[in-house]
Amino acid sequence: MPEKDKIRFREFDFSTKLDLNIDILHHTERIVKGLISQRDPSIQWVFQPYVDALEEMSEAIREEQPIVYHNFTVLPELIYGMGIIPYHHEMLAFICPTEYFAAYKDLSFTHNTPEHLCSLLSGTLGIALSDGLSKPDAMIYASHPCDSGVATCQALAEYYGVEPFIIDSPYDDSREAHDYVTRQIKECVTYLEDKIGKKVDMNVMREAVRRSDRAHELLYYINEMKKKTPCPIPSSIILRSVSVAMWGMVGSQETVAWLERFLEDAKERAERGMGGRYEEKLRIAWIYTFPTFDPAIFEWMEARFGATSVIFQGAEHMYWPTYKPLRRPCYDYSLDELCAIMADKSLNTPMARQARGHFDYFIKDVVHWCREWKIDAAIFSGHIQCKSNWSSAQLAKEVLMDELGIPTLIYETDIFDPRVTSAEKTVAYMEPFLEMVAEKKLFEAF
Repeated sequence: MPEKDKIRFREFDFSTKLDLNIDILHHTERIVKGLISQRDPSIQWVFQPYVDALEEMSEAIREEQPIVYHNFTVLPELIYGMGIIPYHHEMLAFICPTEYFAAYKDLSFTHNTPEHLCSLLSGTLGIALSDGLSKPDAMIYASHPCDSGVATCQALAEYYGVEPFIIDSPYDDSREAHDYVTRQIKECVTYLEDKIGKKVDMNVMREAVRRSDRAHELLYYINEMKKKTPCPIPSSIILRSVSVAMWGMVGSQETVAWLERFLEDAKERAERGMGGRYEEKLRIAWIYTFPTFDPAIFEWMEARFGATSVIFQGAEHMYWPTYKPLRRPCYDYSLDELCAIMADKSLNTPMARQARGHFDYFIKDVVHWCREWKIDAAIFSGHIQCKSNWSSAQLAKEVLMDELGIPTLIYETDIFDPRVTSAEKTVAYMEPFLEMVAEKKLFEAF
């Protein structure tokens, strides 16, 4: 039997009633560590960000540190810079077992959470309603990329009786807009000082921002390696780890160390001309979100069509060189300067960069990725509750075809909940599309 026919999609059991009042943090930590231990020892390092993020949350609770929530567009270097550990409440919903995530999501609906709220956030609210989160001392949210985040912040703030700090995101990308966010981040430092009873130590803040700079630089070089053919990075297994490292732990030494190993591995594979497990025939860009619940979807693409997923807009920071200023080697920046650096990075996080302003940002970025990384086809995997970029999906499709001759598949899904669009249904959407792309490329070769 051909190897591609042996690929099995994950099977989920949503019929069993789960105990949602368990210690979901430590339950998830045990499951994650058990699953990693079953992997080939040579690739276990790939999943280290999962372990680091969960252990950090446990450490914050164990050491009775102040608990500070943040959404993914508030980079945690700000919290590390205050000398405390960020509490990754949304990340827990992202990492926890899918059956639990779905049950928490459904629980939130019984407490009047609207079904049009992003499922990641309704899942987070469900965990809070089950006492699965530690009560926060402070909460920092940004209004980008969408209103769902602000609504969740307000709901959690009322539930826990905590005053939040919400960074108001500008519509445009002007210098004035970045200065506006810079001032708010400086105000947020004062807010944190008040809530945690601790003054900022400038040396600690500088080191956290410097480590974040280094992480963004490393990921930039990693993404540059993806321009090589074949792509030396097996994206299907490493993808979610990048999200955990950059959304939840940027500013930590653990993320820097992991990305350094990631880059060295990519360089070694590139020097040896190694791609993924299957021969690369097509290069794919996921230009918005991507299904997170089953990596076998990406393996199926590679096995069936030699389709390597090269670009993941919803996971990877592809923008650092566009706003990176020259840094002083001594890194002796003032608080105002550090806040400006953090503002630039926050406004350029994945999804946030494209969803907070004019759709032209999204379309220009999509064309840039597809041209520079020599993409053969694009996929717009539209998260069902994420309406901010749906309006630009068809426009992006038309521009990619007109300017680059690149076809685009658009389909609807819930990227966290397979009950909406299962792995089997996902590949049913993709199969005729990728067949067409493969035939088109073969025809163009003659």
